[in-house]
Amino acid sequence: MMPLLCVLLAVSCSRDGLLDGDGEYSRVFVYCGLGYNNLSPNLETNFEDLCSGVLPESGRDVAVVAFRHNTATPYDYSTPTAPVLLHVYRDRGVVHADTLKVYPENTVSASADAIREMLLDVKRMFPSESYGMLFSSHATGWIPQGYPSGGEAHVASLQSADPGRPLPLTKTLGAQYGGSSSNSREIDIRDFADLIPMHLDYIIFDACLLGCVELAWELREVCDKLVFSPTEVLAQGFVYGSMVLNLLGGVEPDLKAVSREYFERYDGMQGDYRSATVSLVDCTKLDRLAEVFGEIVSRRRGALDGISRDEVQKYFYRDNRFPFFYDLRDLADRMAPGEELMSELDAALSDCVLYHAETPSFFEDLLPLERCCGLSVYFPDPAWPVLNDYYRTLGWNGAVRLLE
Repeated sequence: MMPLLCVLLAVSCSRDGLLDGDGEYSRVFVYCGLGYNNLSPNLETNFEDLCSGVLPESGRDVAVVAFRHNTATPYDYSTPTAPVLLHVYRDRGVVHADTLKVYPENTVSASADAIREMLLDVKRMFPSESYGMLFSSHATGWIPQGYPSGGEAHVASLQSADPGRPLPLTKTLGAQYGGSSSNSREIDIRDFADLIPMHLDYIIFDACLLGCVELAWELREVCDKLVFSPTEVLAQGFVYGSMVLNLLGGVEPDLKAVSREYFERYDGMQGDYRSATVSLVDCTKLDRLAEVFGEIVSRRRGALDGISRDEVQKYFYRDNRFPFFYDLRDLADRMAPGEELMSELDAALSDCVLYHAETPSFFEDLLPLERCCGLSVYFPDPAWPVLNDYYRTLGWNGAVRLLE
């Protein structure tokens, strides 16, 4: 059987140059898949699944736009390829993926400049009252590019402590490999917030470790809601066959359905593949959370030194190279702020975390998931001075003074 992607290309028409939008759209969904890395085959499959589901018919006032950058062949990080912008729709039942723009082959798609240019193109060609985006690639939470090993990104094919037990591939904000996986370009979360040229109703992050309060805080002025995972994300990612229906099929985007379907996919699996966390967060309700968490930190800062890291709920496992993500509520609780402040924190979390779900563990025995609130936070350690200096530049730290 001919792969769906080949069928798409066969029926697509190409448009030379950029086209200005002919009229207003009520809603536009932007799929952004940065796959010039070891996830390229997975992102190809995700896009095929997206196109196999419900798509807007030609002439509708809703649109699906896809920005895609993949390797020429799997694991070839030396052959240049051009990112493309596509308009995906159905016309009398036939799937079309019209090429709107082909970007230069030397484009680093995992960069603030490239994503901003793409979004400006979308904004001009598809003027709309409402935009939402799905971002799929590697990510390492709020950790800056190059940390901790001189520019080497997180290698997603980690092995467990048992060399005979290879772990499933996971997704490691954006990654473009240059020659090999040890040379990776990524996007700083501060730059990611600044690059967005329009207000977004939502962003779905199909990437690892982005379910952190630090990212949510950075994006709160440009995006209303986030769907993301505090832990890693297995390489198969979210459920794409029903994605467009959930986002464009109703009066409003059904982000709970997107989150629930993702969780249920992995919760129904066995062994190491029964591994998932997902959270839906309202960024417009984060101010109260920062106020209460900041008060807990202010009153109980001295208690941090006495807390055993092994006792706090983690969102990383023992083989993970980025051991910086802890459950926000559990860390606050370990600081023993008292019932009144914990009640206020719970109320603030209830307001902004609209949905969260976790499998009993991640990679079975490697990471039990027992006390999860849906958001991770950094647990500072004086042994990480470079990371701590970077953390002081984040907006969340400015709001709560976790590091002075």
